[in-house]
Amino acid sequence: MKPPSQVKLVLAAIVLTTVVAMLTPTAALAGKPTGEYAVFNDCPLATAGVTECVYAQFSGGELTLGSLKVPIVHTITLQGGLIVTGMAETFVNTTEGQTLSPTAEEVPGGLLGLPGHGSESTAFSIAIELAGSIALSRGNLAGETGTALKLPVRVHLKNLFLGEACYIGSSTSPVALNLMTGVTSPPKPNLPIHGTAGEHESKEGGNLVVYKNDALVDNAFSSPAPKGCGGIEESLIVPALNSKYGWPAAAGHDTAVLKGTSKFANAEAVKASE
Repeated sequence: MKPPSQVKLVLAAIVLTTVVAMLTPTAALAGKPTGEYAVFNDCPLATAGVTECVYAQFSGGELTLGSLKVPIVHTITLQGGLIVTGMAETFVNTTEGQTLSPTAEEVPGGLLGLPGHGSESTAFSIAIELAGSIALSRGNLAGETGTALKLPVRVHLKNLFLGEACYIGSSTSPVALNLMTGVTSPPKPNLPIHGTAGEHESKEGGNLVVYKNDALVDNAFSSPAPKGCGGIEESLIVPALNSKYGWPAAAGHDTAVLKGTSKFANAEAVKASE
């Protein structure tokens, strides 16, 4: 027979293991989607009413704000879920992970001409960050008509001397992208451009729909002047940025093109794959 002290240690270990198991979140104990559904790992399956999972990756295109033109080279990921009620679709953000990845994209040529700073300040990139509620229409995406993706964002301007709070747009006044796969109707001087739904593919018995090589476009939005740039030198930095890049830029001077692949999966099929 074990000594009383050892018995107490064993009992304490059992109690501790039981408590930890009780406190472990259900999501951590649940399995992960597998196979074709593995990319939907952050789909908000636990949210009541979610019937579809969304996963899109954009690794091409460009963002133009005034005269600043930035190619999309590094993959931007958009993910979440949809509550579908009749013809209505409500986008649901992820509960874990990022709904829109704030991927940094390098500005060709860097940043030049900041007052009071030398060549060490030229490294320059931007990141698109979610700044409001998303709306997504699968019908408009597939049919190349109307707005497929309403994406309110703020654009983080990243440079050594701009500081961490330098943004174009905000959560209260975002840059409103109304992206479509059809033809835009921008004010001049911009001309209409055409997106595309790409190549449609149905997989997994129709439970997974993929749009390869799609392109979502908008060139009818406007962008405000940046704020929060340069810390105590903001009064010098912001006018310099505005002069260099033509900010604020009225509608007809900006363009967003996001090219990649969009996937939609039946939520129950995603759960069943775990």
